[in-house]
Amino acid sequence: MAEHAPVPFLRPQLPPLTEVQRYFTLAEQARFYSNGGPCERLLRERLSDYLDGATCIPVNNATSGIMVAVLGAVHHAGTRGRGLVITPSYTFVATAGSVEALGYRPLFVDVDPDGWQIDPDALERALAEHGDDVAAVLATHTFGTPPPAGLEDRWRALCATHGVPLVVDTAAAFGAVDEAGARTGTRTGTHVFSFHATKPFGVGEAGMVATRDPELARLFDGIRQFGFAEGRVASLPGINAKMDELHAATALTVLDGYADVLAARRSTAGFYRQHLEPAGFRFQTGSPGGTWQAGYLQAPDPAARDALLVAGREAQVGITAYYERPLHHHPAYAHGLRENALPVSEALSTCALALPMANDLTEVERARVVDVVLATVGAPA
Repeated sequence: MAEHAPVPFLRPQLPPLTEVQRYFTLAEQARFYSNGGPCERLLRERLSDYLDGATCIPVNNATSGIMVAVLGAVHHAGTRGRGLVITPSYTFVATAGSVEALGYRPLFVDVDPDGWQIDPDALERALAEHGDDVAAVLATHTFGTPPPAGLEDRWRALCATHGVPLVVDTAAAFGAVDEAGARTGTRTGTHVFSFHATKPFGVGEAGMVATRDPELARLFDGIRQFGFAEGRVASLPGINAKMDELHAATALTVLDGYADVLAARRSTAGFYRQHLEPAGFRFQTGSPGGTWQAGYLQAPDPAARDALLVAGREAQVGITAYYERPLHHHPAYAHGLRENALPVSEALSTCALALPMANDLTEVERARVVDVVLATVGAPA
């Protein structure tokens, strides 16, 4: 039997330092390495161009970005003194972790079974029951996939009805496009992106808050630099969430070739879909326009998912599970309130799978992934 090289789950790829140096030279020449130096200023401009004029505020990571966005949103809305933040349980722990770090208690709501995004009916019920104690709604674009424009519009309308601000954790969604062709972050609202090394737009540790509201942009900019929204007077509760010049230079370099990154990842995702949907695997609604941090899908049933995790380990193919544990099952967040029993989140977690993904995943590697999957579930290759 021929031996196969391992296929890792993720294979992050940052640009070579020789390419980053082209931009970092701007900081070296100015002797300006943080606090809004020349690389960070240029990055703001180019990110704004990419998102059709949205104000883009670079931060040191997306967790800080969520905290900045929620702090600014509740300050602006006058809801800071309330105790709850509504968020999905079917998401990454950083979402609830940011809520807890700000002193709020998460109120978990369910997601829809096809798009895996916050169920607007569940959101409506949660706001109707707890609205007077809700400081904000922290929605997500699950796995970097944009929901239909109408869905986010409904979230926003429900929040407006109850006088509660909406912040959207869009993590891996930088470059994602919805069914109408609009990039995530170009529509109304506050969106927080992650530029972590494992994200498609991978910089190392970095992120961004984007908004089209000038007053919110002013608040976010101040909060991320110690609350200095008006000169050197701390007029807001603030943290240090600034992006330094080296990470800004790296982000500028990644942006230069980002169209090719997205094309490569979407090609691999299309290959997975082509071969695995006929075998009973389900993909997220809207995912063709996603950015594909990994090959997210649902196994035909829990037994198939468990068998695939074993087969992946044995074949040295990085098949894993996301999100196999909703947040309300993590000990740190078990005390959170729940709108209901979260049946969709529970069901999705039992079949959750993630297949290998990389900018440079080869045709041989992705074919090997599919072969292992189909052989495990007894489907023809």
